[in-house]
Amino acid sequence: MAKKRTRRIKKSKHDKIVKDYNSTKEKHLERLADKILEKDEKNKRLKEKQINTDFLELF
Repeated sequence: MAKKRTRRIKKSKHDKIVKDYNSTKEKHLERLADKILEKDEKNKRLKEKQINTDFLELF
């Protein structure tokens, strides 16, 4: 009985990830760092804003 031939899609994707592991990890960490920096900048801008408390006296 002949062996059924299957496509190597999963195997090729796995091989690609394993071969480029360091570059893939570096890109991933760089994206995470960019997101963290963007959030920090946004929080910094929000903290710098002054809150007007006079609106509470209107009630």
